[in-house]
Amino acid sequence: MHHHARNHGFSLIELLIVMVVASILAMIAVPSYQDSVRKSRRAEGKVLMTDTAQRLERCYSQFGSYDNDGCAIQDGDDIESPGEFYTLTVAIPNATTFTLTAAPQGPQVDDEMCGELTLTNTGLRDRSGSGDIQKCW
Repeated sequence: MHHHARNHGFSLIELLIVMVVASILAMIAVPSYQDSVRKSRRAEGKVLMTDTAQRLERCYSQFGSYDNDGCAIQDGDDIESPGEFYTLTVAIPNATTFTLTAAPQGPQVDDEMCGELTLTNTGLRDRSGSGDIQKCW
């Protein structure tokens, strides 16, 4: 009696199939993960903008204008977000209006969906990107 022992292992075809399946999963998972990371970084920019807007509103309540010298935030100020993913620029053209612009920095510049975020004293929110404003804000 002659018994042939079968090698226990993977054939080249089985290995290739596993690699193809893993590649397909990676093609789906990586962009989804990157989108989630961009979205969480965007939240940091939005928090910075709303916090700065609230500080400007307190200044307006106290001094009757956004551009008073007693205000902690002045026209032309640049404020970095804590994670340095956004630089917020303050524009106060007159006593009764302001516009805040959060420009993405570092790896966040790849956020083409929303791009720069803006917020005005009237509460108008916008973005420079082509994505849905509801998803950006």
